[in-house]
Amino acid sequence: MNSSSEIPVLVTAAPRVSLLSGARRKTIALAGLVVLAVGVTLVSLFPIYWMLVSAVRHPAVFFTPNPSLIPGPFTLEYFGRLFTATNFPRWYVNSFIVAVLATVITVFAASLMSYVLVRFPIPGLFFVLRLVLVGYMLPPMLLGIPLFAIFTSLGIDDTLLSLIISHISIGLPFGVWLLWGFFKTVPVEIEESALVDGATRLQALRHVLFPLAWPGMVTAGVFAFIVSWTDYTFALLLISSDANRTVPFGLATMMGAFEMRWGEILGGASLVAVPMLIVFAFISQYFIRGLTAGGVKG
Repeated sequence: MNSSSEIPVLVTAAPRVSLLSGARRKTIALAGLVVLAVGVTLVSLFPIYWMLVSAVRHPAVFFTPNPSLIPGPFTLEYFGRLFTATNFPRWYVNSFIVAVLATVITVFAASLMSYVLVRFPIPGLFFVLRLVLVGYMLPPMLLGIPLFAIFTSLGIDDTLLSLIISHISIGLPFGVWLLWGFFKTVPVEIEESALVDGATRLQALRHVLFPLAWPGMVTAGVFAFIVSWTDYTFALLLISSDANRTVPFGLATMMGAFEMRWGEILGGASLVAVPMLIVFAFISQYFIRGLTAGGVKG
């Protein structure tokens, strides 16, 4: 065959170029997401870092026009004043007692209520759930005024018990709503197997359902603890004596018309934030599982 009659074969690199450009776009998109995630993380953590740094900053450089991101020299003077010149240790113990009791009661009550709503359907179930959420949507100040009148008539105003009940009224609706969606994901056959084996309903609930619902209960507990630990509104409305104050309310009393004790306030705020960060670091995996599990359609 004559070479002049041969048809030349053209080889193009267009697909390869397209693949390279697609990989490059994915790399750029991934890098953009990483940069965005880092930026959001820095913006979120910087106030906490600045609070911790300012709590140990020396008074001589506390109000300098150009403060350094790295404090120097260090001092624990503000923490010393906080523990000696104020009633902060008592406030801290009060906050811990109120937060722990409110969290335990909220999780226990929400677990039982959500279990009953799932296993024993009642007419108008969704209306009941929406009605439960009304208490969560109302602002604390709106709930605090009638609660104050009720507690005053019962003679339990200006007590830690009034704070515990108030915090339960805020955390319980969210806990019921969250655990209701979580219990719906637990197959009823698991509970029926335990009942067939001779377990009572309470035993099945304790030994079978509660271990399976542990992530959701942890999530509800974390929310209830944060609400109680950081509450200021109910303490402002219900507490009048210094001995029964909690940390947020006690720190607010350090801000006067002619004096702002910023060092002590930031030191106290640091001691309030650190326990929450530590607790969340250990149970974050359960918290995330609890938030996502309730969204699975059962």
